Order: sequence, then structure tokens, then C-alpha cells
Amino acid sequence: MKKLFLNLNKILAIVLLFGFVLSSCEIDKSINVDPNAIAEAKVKSVDGIYGLLVALQVNAADSYTRDRSRIHSIWSWQMCAPPGIARPQPVAWNEYVMTTDGPVDDYWVITFRGVKIANDIINFTPEVFTGDNEALGKTIIGIAQTYKALLLGEVAATYGSIPITQEGTNAPAFVTQAEAYAEVQKILDAAIANFATAKAITRDLNFGGNGAKWIAAANSLKARFYLHIGKYTEALAATNAGIVAADGNLYGKFANAAGEYANWGMWVQNESEPIRGEKLFVDLLKSEAGDTRLADYFAPNADGEFYGFAAHSAGKYPTAVVDGKETNFDQCVRMVKYSQYDEAFPLISYEETVLIKAECAALANDLTTALTNVNIIRTAAGLTDFTSSDKDVVIAEVLKQKNLELYLEGQVYHDMRRTGTLPEAIFVNETMTNIRWIYGESEKNANKIMPVDNNKLCEETNSTKYGGKR
Repeated sequence: MKKLFLNLNKILAIVLLFGFVLSSCEIDKSINVDPNAIAEAKVKSVDGIYGLLVALQVNAADSYTRDRSRIHSIWSWQMCAPPGIARPQPVAWNEYVMTTDGPVDDYWVITFRGVKIANDIINFTPEVFTGDNEALGKTIIGIAQTYKALLLGEVAATYGSIPITQEGTNAPAFVTQAEAYAEVQKILDAAIANFATAKAITRDLNFGGNGAKWIAAANSLKARFYLHIGKYTEALAATNAGIVAADGNLYGKFANAAGEYANWGMWVQNESEPIRGEKLFVDLLKSEAGDTRLADYFAPNADGEFYGFAAHSAGKYPTAVVDGKETNFDQCVRMVKYSQYDEAFPLISYEETVLIKAECAALANDLTTALTNVNIIRTAAGLTDFTSSDKDVVIAEVLKQKNLELYLEGQVYHDMRRTGTLPEAIFVNETMTNIRWIYGESEKNANKIMPVDNNKLCEETNSTKYGGKR
């Protein structure tokens, strides 16, 4: 982990600079007296903490929307990489090929860099915001704790066993996936307590320090991470304290300026859009007439037709080609949503909270609540109300709507592992290759006490079909 938990000065020289640009806020230039080495004493200042806070928000947006979003969207067959378009790497993701360099390494490094920034905020803020500013300091710590929980929860879901503490430059011990999820819940509880006396803060790019909105977002995250590991009663309870309207959504923020672009926007506009809508997903959007999300997400071909690309061979469930245009990427849909440089991306949302509530209520045999909530999503998408007295049918509809609603957010991949519904499970040497990410080369080179890659490391989040507990 020595390569991950980098020297504080080296991290800050990068993230403070980028964070300050995105914030459009003037920061005390004295903290950047040397662009290659920012003194810790300068960081332990009001402007230093504010700079770290903005840098953390930038990091979380990058971590959540970059490689994890792309690969999870491909593995859940929302998107695919047609052969013949620019970069070869995404095409390999269609076949679940992973190597220890590239995305698996980048995602790990970026995420734990964010954890390091969050830890610095949590540790340094009490020394800086004292006396009358203590409540403001607690607000900042609560925000840092929320982002830290988001980062750790997602990396635990993706890799399984992860480190949750770091002491100096010593190689950190890895905990089980169950222990990582328990730690995430503790962090979110601490964040909620700190928001009890929240104060306004301009460097909070989402809520400006609004404690009620942060408490709701933290509870929605609690619901997500309880859902991941099948704690449905706890997840349902957390949704009842979660986000209650779309203006409470927590976003990764980007800007229309070089160095601040959204990851998906760069892929669409700078790299010839190597990832396109997959046939399965586009067909689901077309399965009911009037679904407004089809045109929200994608642009049709020149003839006004919406075809997803059939990336998987004919005959495999459920993508048998029915029209030759489905194998011609020039005739298939192009991205509209998340195609712009400055387009915000949801990290946790009202819509996700509603759908978690719907699934958990159905599992508890409260079909009235389940139907009420899934129909919130259907109505917003221009669809008529859904009704059924069959619990399994209701749950299937909830999961379908979650797949369609949380486009590119990666949560559908976690749902599919948990429910045993990945569209295709790939076996290599009798080992499934697409139910967790392998560890990257940086950690393997630096940490000799880390676990060996094994699917059982993700057993808390996977169904029994994939060797897990769900």
C-alpha cells in the first residue's frame, strides 16, 4: 500500500490544484508555496481544509464514474464495446478479460487516494476549526466521512476483502468483506451524528452544508450498502430516513473546462465513443411503448430507429440478432445522457432510494408499498402503473426498473450478482471471471500480506449461484 497511501505532500500538490480550479473559489495562495511540496502546516489551515474538501469531492466523482462505471455497465449488458471502434481495451471487457494493470489498478489507486484525503480531513479539521467554528468543523468532517464510506463501500463491493485502516507506511491488513461493510455503516453513523449541528459551507459543491440533506444522503447510502449484503430489513429502515426528492441527490460534479471534464463525456467526445448501448438494454427500454428514458439516454440512427448493438453471439440469452442493423455499429444508438463534459453524475439518488424501498418492501410482503414506489419511477418515465399480487413478479419489475433507471451507475451489476441474474456468467478454468475484480499490480507489488484473488472474497455480495451467501 506504500504506493497507494502516498506521501501527503505529493498527493496535495495534485489534488489541491485540481480541486481549487473546480471549486471556482479563491484559496489562500500561501498554501501552495512550492507546487511539489505543500507543507503540512499549510494544510492545517482553514484554506487547507477547504482545499482538501474540494479535492475529495473531485476524487469521489472520478472514482465512481470512471472505470467501475464503464466495466459494470458492460458486465450487466447495459453497454458494450463494438469491435472496430477505436480502442481495443473495451472490446476485451465484453468477454470479461481483466489484467492487473489498467482499470483494476487505476480504480484501486484512485479510490484509496480519496480515502487518504478523507482521513486527512477527519484528522486535521479538529485542530483547525475550534471554539465558535467547531460546528462548522463537524460539518466538514461529516462530509468527509460520507465520501469515505461511499468510496470504501464501493471498493468492498467490487473487490471483496479490502484494507480499512492504514498506519504510516506499513502494509495494511485486509479485512473480510463483511467487516468492511460493517465499518462503512459505522462511518456513516458518525457522519450523521456530525451533521446534527451542520453549518453552511460554500466549498460543499452539492448541498452547501445543509445538514438535513446530508443526513438523508448518508441514510440512502446506508440503505445501499445494507442491500448489497442482503440485510433487507435494515435497508428498508434506512430508506425511510433517506433522500425524499431529487433535489437531495448527491452528484459528482464536473465542468466544461480542460482538466475538469466528466469521464463519460471525454469518452464520447474525445475517444470516438467506444462504448455503445447493448441490445439487451435498448430492447428493455423498448419493451413498453412510451418509455421516455429511451430518447433521454440515446440518439437514434439516421432513420430514427433505436437499435442496441448485439455484442454477444447469436443464440446466447437473450441477445439473438433479429435485425442486421444490430450488428452494424453505425446503425445503432449513440449516447445522449452523460455525453457532455460538464454533466453531473449521481453518486446516490432519490430514485435509487425509492427502488431499494420497493424491493425491500416486496421482500417483506408489503406489496402496497412496493408498488407505490416502483410506480413513482414508472410514472416519471412516462409509463402506466404496474400492478400484481405476485411477490416474485413485483420484485422482478422493481429490478427491471432499477436496471433501466440507474443507467451507468454500476449498482445494477451489484444487484445481478446478489440475485444470481447476471446475463452471462463466464467460467475460465472452472472459476467465474466476472463476479469480482482482481487486485491490481500496485497493491500486489507493495503489499506482501494481501489475500490471493478468490471469488469467495466477495461472498457477502454474491448469490449462492456464484458461490456467495445471498
